[in-house]
Amino acid sequence: MSLYGVLRSGVSGMNAQSNKLGTVAENIQNSSTTGYKRASTEFSSLILPSSEGSYNSGSVTSRVRYTIADQGPIAYTTSASDLAISGNGFFVVTDPSGSPYLTRAGNFVKDGRTGNLVNAYGFTLMGYKLGAGAVDPSLNSLDGVVPVNMSSFAMQATGSTKGTFKGNLPDSAPAAVATGTATAADPVGPPAVPGSVSFPAPGMNSGEKISFTVGGGATQTFTVTTQKTGAELAAGINAAVAAGTLSGVSASTSPTGELVLTSTDPLNNTNVAGTYTGVTKASSLQVYDKVGNPVKIDIALSKLSDTQWSITVLNGTDPASPLTGTTTMNLNFDANGQLTGPSVLSFGIPGGETFALDMGSMTQLAGEYNVTGTSNGNAPSAVKDVEFAADGTVYAVYEDGTRVGAYRIPLATVPSPDNLDPRAGNVYETTASSGGYQVGFPEMSGFGSIASGALEGSNVDIGTELTAMIEAQTSYTANSKVFQTGSELLDVLMNLKR
Repeated sequence: MSLYGVLRSGVSGMNAQSNKLGTVAENIQNSSTTGYKRASTEFSSLILPSSEGSYNSGSVTSRVRYTIADQGPIAYTTSASDLAISGNGFFVVTDPSGSPYLTRAGNFVKDGRTGNLVNAYGFTLMGYKLGAGAVDPSLNSLDGVVPVNMSSFAMQATGSTKGTFKGNLPDSAPAAVATGTATAADPVGPPAVPGSVSFPAPGMNSGEKISFTVGGGATQTFTVTTQKTGAELAAGINAAVAAGTLSGVSASTSPTGELVLTSTDPLNNTNVAGTYTGVTKASSLQVYDKVGNPVKIDIALSKLSDTQWSITVLNGTDPASPLTGTTTMNLNFDANGQLTGPSVLSFGIPGGETFALDMGSMTQLAGEYNVTGTSNGNAPSAVKDVEFAADGTVYAVYEDGTRVGAYRIPLATVPSPDNLDPRAGNVYETTASSGGYQVGFPEMSGFGSIASGALEGSNVDIGTELTAMIEAQTSYTANSKVFQTGSELLDVLMNLKR
């Protein structure tokens, strides 16, 4: 064995243990760093060719690796914008130049200059924008991610486009359809008496309907809106006749207050028949136009038969301005009280969008009338808070209590996280050994969830590091003795010449 081999072994050993002491020092320094992943030094022997009579001393090599895939402890904080990942995945962040990185450090705060969410190291959180301009994310690329910007949650209004109306209609409710008393036309005269139909003084509820036929022709319908008396109802029908939306009748009231529809057929021998449909139950739903003005939608429900109800929607805010589109439809129920057939009513909101009212969950069962309704959209309102859901959705919470999803935070990972390349600021960059990006959302298969108001701590254990430090110190001292002994033997060999 050569003396130079002994010296080389001693120096190699000291260098390797010095690297280990360096990783131990780094771990101890970052034991309180959010999202930090422990570094360790792995040793590998380097063997040189030897013969039976002479041993050629080799050396040791060291390689630093990081336990990036290991979960750190979760600690809860008082800041809602502090985010922790429980499970697999990394936040996608960018530096000021826009270069993407991965990190587990979720200590984000709003940057006062840009409004972006940035962490303590100055990296900007990235996400996918929801609503208008939303993009479909790629599974293996970060294309389409934008900074999660808190300033974009400014005061805004959203027009309503859809809603639900669900619950139970009482099976025991009586039918609300009354047939009017018809007076046959007298074709003989003189003078000839035209046919007519009369109804008892109606209840004058918004949504009630008068349906009639003249001479067996097509059924015509007038819906009560603002009318409060029989005289007002007669005036409304006559106005509709004058406008051309109804025809063939003249409306009046009898001395006893009944509504009377009389044929105006020039032959004076036309019979008039009709029904009056009352409102069994009434509800309302508030929606919003495009600029956030509230619009009240009145909902009138009338039981037509044992298995059929009629639903009619009206403009409750301005009854004189009728809704456009399909404003009435029949709901049909089977013997089990379950809805069959069409269940969505589409109509236009004045100054707003087309609104789809879904009644697919309506039933007709024994019991009380019990319905609920919902609608999207909101009035102009300032943002009072921001919520982060476990699935990565970022909600703007407005002063009126509405919540609007603005962004969705993705999680990214790589096939071999421990082979990511650490960079300053507790971020990681992909390498050929780590593999490329795999992008998904929290709580999807293979990805963890996000906890708001929490941070992931360092996965460093101080006790383990102190033990490793003592081991490295002992090994370093022993290797220094090898080097010292080799140096002394080399001095002896050099002195033999003298």
